[in-house]
Amino acid sequence: MRGPGETKLEIDRRRIRRRMSEIKREIEVVRQHRQVSRQHRASHALPVVAVIGYTNAGKSTLFNALTAANVLVEDKLFATLDPTTRQLTLPNNQEALLTDTVGFIQKLPTDLVAAFRATLEEVTDADLLLEVVDFSHPNMHEQHEEVLRTLKDLHAEHLPRITALNKVDLLGKTPQVDTSFFPDAVVTSALHRQGLDTLCEKMSLVLAVNMVPICATVPYSKGELVDLFHRKGHIEHEQHEEEGTLIVGRLPYSLREQYLPYLCAVPAHVHV
Repeated sequence: MRGPGETKLEIDRRRIRRRMSEIKREIEVVRQHRQVSRQHRASHALPVVAVIGYTNAGKSTLFNALTAANVLVEDKLFATLDPTTRQLTLPNNQEALLTDTVGFIQKLPTDLVAAFRATLEEVTDADLLLEVVDFSHPNMHEQHEEVLRTLKDLHAEHLPRITALNKVDLLGKTPQVDTSFFPDAVVTSALHRQGLDTLCEKMSLVLAVNMVPICATVPYSKGELVDLFHRKGHIEHEQHEEEGTLIVGRLPYSLREQYLPYLCAVPAHVHV
C-alpha cells in the first residue's frame, strides 16, 4: 500500500511537469515573437545594444534611465524575462535599439539556459553588449566572471562589449573608484543618472567602429539619404559641395548599396 506521503509526491510531480509544459509553450510563443521583432529590426538596419549582466546589477534601472521606458524594476531573480526593446538616440543623432535581458546567475544549468533561450537569443544577435556591473557588490569580480562564462556558453564572447560600473552612489559621497579590473569602463549611477552621457558617447563610438567606411557625394535631390546617414550611421565629416552633400563616415553594411551610385574618394583636404 502506498502511504499518503508518496501519493502527495506523485501529485506534486504531475503539477510540476504540467507547469513546466505550460512554461515551455509560453517561452516558445515569446521566442517566435522575438524572431519576428529581430527580422523587423534587421530590415531597418538599426544597430542593437543588448543590456546584460549579473542579476540585480541594475540593468532595468539603467535601461529605464537611458530610454525613459517603464520596465519592471524589482530586487529579485529573473524580474525581467521577456526582453524589452526601445529606440535610443545616441550622440550625433545616431539611432540604436536598446534591449533589456534576463539577469545571469552563477552556475546557470544547461537546461535553464535552453529554457531562457527566448531572451538570451537577444544577446547573440546584438551588435554591441552593454554589461552592467554592480560596482558596490563585494563579489562583483566573481559575478563579472560568471557573465563572461555565460557569454562563452552562448558563443557570444566575440561580440563588442563595454562595461557600466553601476550603483556608484552606494559607495558613499566620495567613493574610492578603482576601475583597473575593468579597463575602458564607465562609472555610472542609473538611479541618479550619473555618467549616462559618457556611456552613450562610448556606445556611439564602438558602434561606429563596427560599421563600414563610406565617402559619398549625395545629390541635393536625394536629401533623404543624408537624413538616413544621420540617423543610422556615424558622420565624421560633412560639407556642402556644388554637386551635393559630401559625407564621410560609417554605415551598417546593409545600407551601403543605397550609396553605391554616389561613392567617391575622400578629398585630400578632409582629415578623419
